Amino acid sequence: MSLTVPFRLAPLALLLIVLIAVMPANADAASIQLTASLKASLDKTAASADTKTAAKLQTLYVDLGAQLKADKDTAASIKTLQYRNEEAVILIRKQIREIDAAKVSRLSNDVQQVKARYKPLFDSYAALNKQLATARSLKNKTLTGVLSFQADAMKIAVQLARSDIKAKETAYKTAKTAASARIKAARDSLAAIDPLKVQIKAHRSSLSQMRASQSPVWSNFKYALKKYDANGAHNTLASLVASAKQIAAQQQKIYTLEAKISDVVAATRSRYL
Repeated sequence: MSLTVPFRLAPLALLLIVLIAVMPANADAASIQLTASLKASLDKTAASADTKTAAKLQTLYVDLGAQLKADKDTAASIKTLQYRNEEAVILIRKQIREIDAAKVSRLSNDVQQVKARYKPLFDSYAALNKQLATARSLKNKTLTGVLSFQADAMKIAVQLARSDIKAKETAYKTAKTAASARIKAARDSLAAIDPLKVQIKAHRSSLSQMRASQSPVWSNFKYALKKYDANGAHNTLASLVASAKQIAAQQQKIYTLEAKISDVVAATRSRYL
């Protein structure tokens, strides 16, 4: 899907960009930073340990770096997909509101136009029947006969006009009912994204808690490095790697749910638009 924003949607799309851009970092990407100075401290701590512990420290550090990169990459993918989904949902909701709108409007105009076209005929017929009623009340047989003949002749045209109007009204009502049904069906289809968003919100809440729980462990890890405590560094680093993997799994769940939202939008568009 192109990220080009239609002019009419620009204000909403720009708002989405702002909202996504200012989303707290702990909601999308890791706050742990592996710096050169930290690596130097790790190397010194590893050098003070036995060979086995030193090797484990280096392996865990590399593993943590890989997990953090995967976390960052997945967070970026989620943000991109989320933006595209929000933009797509805004657009499809607008398109749903406009289902068969032009057709219904045209048929409504047809009804108004045909009524206007036959109005002079109906007015003349009503006036003629009024004159006929007056002639009958006056018991004027000659005038009654003439007017009755004219009324009978005009009645055929009036019946045809009424049939024409009824046909136009039926076409309009049928189209309006069909459009309403399609709109409801499309909205019901799109409503499948609501529980997905609820799940995403729940996963984001869990993700935030996971990241928050990393903070004290990260502080303990840095403290262990400062004290050249190889065992302490190993234990905290192992804990960080384990939690990073859990975060990666949680991120993947969020991405999968965003992908499902894309599928719902695509299926709704394909079926109803």
